[in-house]
Amino acid sequence: MAATITYSPDAQKTPGLFDRLLTKEVLLDICLLVTGQSNFRVVKDRSTYNRGRLLIVEYEGYVNYVSLSEASIEGRNSSLQSVPTAINMFYADQRLHKRLCYYFIPHIGNAFTEYHLFIYRLLMTAGVEFLNIGRYYKHSVLPYRNVDDLIIDRRDNQISNSSNNSSYVSKSSDKIQIYAKTFGASKYESTLLAVAISHIADRPIDLFNICEQDLKRLPKASVATIEKLGNISLHYTSLYLDRREYLQQSDKTELRSASYIYNLFNRLGAKRCALCGCEIPEIIQGAHIWGVSQISRTADIDDVTKFHHAVNGHNGLWLCQNHHKLFDSNIILLDNDGNVRIKDNLVTDDIAFIRSTTFHTSIEPRFLSQEFKTYLAKRNETLDMTHTHRLAI
Repeated sequence: MAATITYSPDAQKTPGLFDRLLTKEVLLDICLLVTGQSNFRVVKDRSTYNRGRLLIVEYEGYVNYVSLSEASIEGRNSSLQSVPTAINMFYADQRLHKRLCYYFIPHIGNAFTEYHLFIYRLLMTAGVEFLNIGRYYKHSVLPYRNVDDLIIDRRDNQISNSSNNSSYVSKSSDKIQIYAKTFGASKYESTLLAVAISHIADRPIDLFNICEQDLKRLPKASVATIEKLGNISLHYTSLYLDRREYLQQSDKTELRSASYIYNLFNRLGAKRCALCGCEIPEIIQGAHIWGVSQISRTADIDDVTKFHHAVNGHNGLWLCQNHHKLFDSNIILLDNDGNVRIKDNLVTDDIAFIRSTTFHTSIEPRFLSQEFKTYLAKRNETLDMTHTHRLAI
């Protein structure tokens, strides 16, 4: 029995591209890897261009979606943008016997940068089978075992590539959060993160669709895929929507904004307590410097301006639950230069506890922006620092 290989010859901007890439040798290799035999016939679908850099192999009742690498790999997104489209088409297919694969066509360029390897691990976690990666890369590439491994790898990748700060993953005690940027190429990465995390999640997932640029959202096909996964709740948020919710409050002293947390990620990076270095995401929180209740009581600015101060990424730090509470209670204070101070009248045991759990006596210089210092000054206007002293450890 011969396999049927179907593909669209044209790319969106390059007529006949896939006729040139899919030589008889490449098609034979794909057929052998997918079906274990060499007989196939080719069907060319000329009704549309090739979405997902995709061909479909049907054999003995199974449909195999095979997404192809690029022939010239020039940037970090080149191997990413088409695959979520293939994933969405795969999930939209109602047939029971199906699988999704990835195949490296002969290519030039580096297909195995740290970012590419991160993406390949995401694809494997999402259930994508790599047909021939061993021919081009001699080290092991494995799917993520759990969300903690993924968060660490994501954090390390973002540190090494500061331009790669688009979507973020975090955890609380009962949820996993994905802060998904949806503008430009970021929407592809956000889709892939959601599908991969859904396969290894040990708790429900909240996906915050961070809308930008005229409130763009994830593509409808991606939303349909995410809804089929069953363990992800979609939330749509933007500065506009968060502002509207804030302005509808009677006293405007509360702010639960995904946009604020996203802005903190953008400015500070991965969750890490600024005072003790704790990186356990479940207990790291976004702590306002100039508090929302203080902002709401300021008479000389309008409500819209108050909201923008409340969600500004410079108006906050990552703090563990313990240090957040100490900071909100003004037991630990920060002077206008970012130095840690404590009250003079604390009992000896309390001072000893603070010293034993606080490993940084000042805020890192890279976080001391002029805006951050302005918010510190605003906070400290109402505090008496006279009977405090700098923390020494």
